[in-house]
Amino acid sequence: MKVIPLKLRQGLVSAVLLILLLPSSFVAIEQAFYRQLLTNAEQKMEVHMYAILSELHLADGKIELNNNTLAPDFYRPDSGLSAFVTDGQRLLWQSDSSLNQEFQVPDIQLTPGQHIFYAIEQAETEYQILSIAFLFDSGESAQPLAIHVVQSQAMLMAPHKSFRSTLLRWFAGIVAGLLLLSILAYYWTTKPLTRLDHEIRQLERGKQDHLTGNYPSELNVIKEDLNLLLASQNRQKLRYRNHLSDLAHALKTPVAVLRTSPLAQQPELKEQIDRITAMIEHQLKKASSSGQDIWKKQTPVLPLAEKLINALRKIYRDKGCVIELICSERAFFRGDETDLMEILGNLLDNACKACDKKVRVKVEQHPFTLIVEDDGPGIPVNQRQELFERGTRLDTYVDGHGVGLSIVAELVNSYSGTISITDSELGGAHFTLTFADDN
Repeated sequence: MKVIPLKLRQGLVSAVLLILLLPSSFVAIEQAFYRQLLTNAEQKMEVHMYAILSELHLADGKIELNNNTLAPDFYRPDSGLSAFVTDGQRLLWQSDSSLNQEFQVPDIQLTPGQHIFYAIEQAETEYQILSIAFLFDSGESAQPLAIHVVQSQAMLMAPHKSFRSTLLRWFAGIVAGLLLLSILAYYWTTKPLTRLDHEIRQLERGKQDHLTGNYPSELNVIKEDLNLLLASQNRQKLRYRNHLSDLAHALKTPVAVLRTSPLAQQPELKEQIDRITAMIEHQLKKASSSGQDIWKKQTPVLPLAEKLINALRKIYRDKGCVIELICSERAFFRGDETDLMEILGNLLDNACKACDKKVRVKVEQHPFTLIVEDDGPGIPVNQRQELFERGTRLDTYVDGHGVGLSIVAELVNSYSGTISITDSELGGAHFTLTFADDN
């Protein structure tokens, strides 16, 4: 399962806040304001209703009101505010503002003293209505009446639209401010991670040997631990190389004495001494290899490959080897230059020995791949695995002790790489060495 990077996580959190939290806050505030508008509308309509009730009286069996005490909207046509008085079945009175309306008073059954606030839709127009039922005492009897105060939805929506427009402008400004703040916070909080990543890459390239940056407390612990690890590794590596140097000097004199002995001139002993010398060189190279180093350099391939090819062209001048190199200037090997020279040098040397005329070298990146092929006789399938076993020789070359390709195999293995041998389109052997991107 792929782990989400820290920078991407922070970006996702900021995106969630901007995309989900702010719109939901906008909707919540807008709905709260709309509910408050409804409450205020009901309270105002209730005031109008009691004003009508206080001025209502009967004259000759007809409803009359003192128009001077009612709100002006009840007399202005199409004001959006109107009132009606019914006895449950008949319309007894209506305000002047309702004369041009096509509004029909809803037939609802209310018990005296009951009042309700509700919304209905008529003729594609929505209305808010406050209705109250009561018993009107006319002196001789109590007559059941109902007052209906009606307000069009347009009166409610006008302030709502104005508020929503203002709120939208404010939220647009808030979103822009938060977006800018999130970007600044993103760069501010990830800057130490970027700086640490840069320093680690400098370590990989061999441009520094420890971390020197000033980091927050959370990263400072990691920095100190890495520096301790690097220091410990460097001390161990130095001791290891010193011991190897001492071993090389200690073995040099006994081998030199054996070589000067008359018995060493015998073919059998001379061959064994040569093998001992080659094995010592091989083990020293293997032990001093940087393939297991924690921090690896990024070695440019093209200059090193050209240097090796120029040297081999001089060595095999009489043979007339044609060595073709296909390599980008930006190709690099994530490892030690000595290791790459040992690997590529052995493969090219063997290819030059085996070829008739032509050798081809190709370097690819992502993953890093070395391809060496020739137009020689090739290698039998049943002998390819034996080729990498120490001391095995499948060639008939005069020089060499059969350990060159075993060195290559062990170096490649130390970098967690793989080797495969197939038939080349040139006619000979086709060696493919593949290394992981993080080798």
